[in-house]
Amino acid sequence: MRIKLFFYLIATSLLGSNCFADAVGPVEPTIHPELRKHTGHFVKKIYKVTGRVYSAVGWNISNIVMIVGDDGLILVDAGLSPESSREVLAEFRKITDKPIVAVIYSHFHHDHIAGIKGLVSAERVKSGETDIYAHASLMQRLVGESAILGPILGVRAGYTFGFYLKGADLEQMNAGIGPLPVGGRPGSFITPTKLVDDVLNVTIAGVNLEIIHAPSEAPDELAVYLPDSRVLIDTEVIQGPTFPNMYTLRGTKFRDPVLWVRSIDRLRKLKAAYLAPTHGQPVMGEEKVEEVLRMTRDGIQYVHDQTVRYMNKGFTPDELAQKIKLPPHLFDYEPYLRQYYGTVKQAVRQIYTGYLGWYEGDPVELDPTPATIKAERLIDLAGGSGKVEEAARAAYKKRDYQWAAELATYLIRVDKDNMEARKIKAAAFRQLGYASMNINWRNWYLTSALELEDNLDTLMNAKKMANVFMPPDIAVEMPVDAALDAWTSRLKAEETLSVNMSLGFEFPDLNKTYGLTIRRGVCQFDVNPESSMDITLSLTKPAFNEVLSGKTTIEAAALRGDIRLMGEMSELKRFLGYFESPGASPISLTLH
Repeated sequence: MRIKLFFYLIATSLLGSNCFADAVGPVEPTIHPELRKHTGHFVKKIYKVTGRVYSAVGWNISNIVMIVGDDGLILVDAGLSPESSREVLAEFRKITDKPIVAVIYSHFHHDHIAGIKGLVSAERVKSGETDIYAHASLMQRLVGESAILGPILGVRAGYTFGFYLKGADLEQMNAGIGPLPVGGRPGSFITPTKLVDDVLNVTIAGVNLEIIHAPSEAPDELAVYLPDSRVLIDTEVIQGPTFPNMYTLRGTKFRDPVLWVRSIDRLRKLKAAYLAPTHGQPVMGEEKVEEVLRMTRDGIQYVHDQTVRYMNKGFTPDELAQKIKLPPHLFDYEPYLRQYYGTVKQAVRQIYTGYLGWYEGDPVELDPTPATIKAERLIDLAGGSGKVEEAARAAYKKRDYQWAAELATYLIRVDKDNMEARKIKAAAFRQLGYASMNINWRNWYLTSALELEDNLDTLMNAKKMANVFMPPDIAVEMPVDAALDAWTSRLKAEETLSVNMSLGFEFPDLNKTYGLTIRRGVCQFDVNPESSMDITLSLTKPAFNEVLSGKTTIEAAALRGDIRLMGEMSELKRFLGYFESPGASPISLTLH
């Protein structure tokens, strides 16, 4: 035993924590050769599409497209961070020094809007010198995502884009639809000033534009067409040089493939001669533009239709993921249908649950044995933990890495501190990740390996990603009712099953009143509550913004007199104590 321990310590010190020579052997970092080649698609370059249109590829995960008008510039999308967007603007300034008179947000995703203050100032927008165009639902979707699901979406986005990886795991890598994003940089936001419904025909700086609502990758997606030069800035309707992400692993509401196909067909009718997506390089020539649009929509429709066909034959999501495959002419259409970012396996599961929900039709799923108890029983059937660990090691040595990870998972569910099982699963994930051509799968495998190895601070990363999904700018612009309504899903219900208590909010500057009522495990939000509140706060929107941005707390502001309290401070503290703070707890995604 002492000799084994000696060699274990020597191997660990020589090979490092990621190798686990004692358990499964070293795992050398590598990258799928086609994924490595794909990185070359995103070299930093300003592409001249026409005399008026330029696309900046390679600075942000999403492109910024510049339209040169007679006396000003129109920018489509704003990038992920002010820092990277300032770099793009400096490149554009080598072409023209005309002022920016309009920015068009293509949709609410952060990589398309969060760099706005690297391009224009809030003062310039407020003065009317620069207009910001967006779909009428952008604010609703942005606030809904950030306020309600910001903590979990932020962490999952970190896994998806590899924000927590470093060193060799990032070498020669890309993000599938763009260069590697820099994780955790605080975003910025300026509220749109001009809203679009279905279509808006407008002339800006002497340039005729058609701004078209094209629900697809996002429900509020806008495409921009320049009829005089036949340039189509499709934004993310064509997601870029990849099979589209019909479902994203970070989590999203149902992306309707039928609407997506219809939006592409609507854009095909424009007969554009140039295509400038906000992910990837421009496409030149009417014939090539039509080919890219047609092949992409055919790939989406094929997966949708064949999934529905086999759903109607009773196939389950797992069976569909094995059954549905693109035919060769679509599978090999490089780069637009190669699975660098989206995958068919993800898509078919999303389509199934989008139409039918989680239930697959076998009543055994209605009240299944809890995962931990199931794992205990299966381990007992196998002859104990030692037998299962032995089988996991054997599967790993046979390069059956998925089965090795699944077996190790049973051991971890019974004992989260079983480091041998965690090492096996982590090593298996590294093998699967390094072999994957898909960046989302790769990043999830490798980041989960870090978590299994205790090399990932989930609480710190949750707070870090809050800067991306809920930066102070969005908090300040958030409507009061949306911010307060989000509190209801943060109630610690188990502590309030015998509580009946209410808190009112009066905003004299808005002429609005709101109420939160805790009633035995449920929190009800009301606009203009009919009943009197036990405690009431009188405050202004700017004072509320200070709370939302984290610069102060309600209790501290009340003690300073910035917020007027009608009631007892002790009762206010008790009421507020029933709610969790966003991102206050570490989020484990692998250890369960």
